[in-house]
Amino acid sequence: MNPYHRFGVVVLQKQVNERIFDNKKSKQRFLDYVFKRGIKKALERMIATGDLHVDDVENIYVVMDEHTTATDGRYELRESLENEFKNGTFNSTWNKFFPPLFPGMGAVEFQLRDSNQEALIRAADITANRLYYAARSGRYNLVRKSLPFLTLP
Repeated sequence: MNPYHRFGVVVLQKQVNERIFDNKKSKQRFLDYVFKRGIKKALERMIATGDLHVDDVENIYVVMDEHTTATDGRYELRESLENEFKNGTFNSTWNKFFPPLFPGMGAVEFQLRDSNQEALIRAADITANRLYYAARSGRYNLVRKSLPFLTLP
């Protein structure tokens, strides 16, 4: 895993509005939002450290483990990622525009795959399990050394 950048997102569920968990589609929309924010934060850090150059990004390929994809949101995950990274997003509540990270990029390619068939998805599962254990046991600092892109939305 050395040539890959790993990151994780920890959600403190006690701080999340309980109504989100009442409906499967609302929960999935929230999980998609957290996933998108985690990717964005990791990419922003890679840009800041010089590991990634904005002009070098032609497309973004997101491959993740198969899961429920139905949400009650306005956009599906692929469209949401493309808006975030290519077009920018507008928050009407705060009347604020968030510019895209990669305005010159092509598209976001999105695929759901079976972890039994994809070694990198299995590696992501291992990373997630390690982060989960660290979060549950209060050992963030231990895992932060191996996951420098740990984000806490």
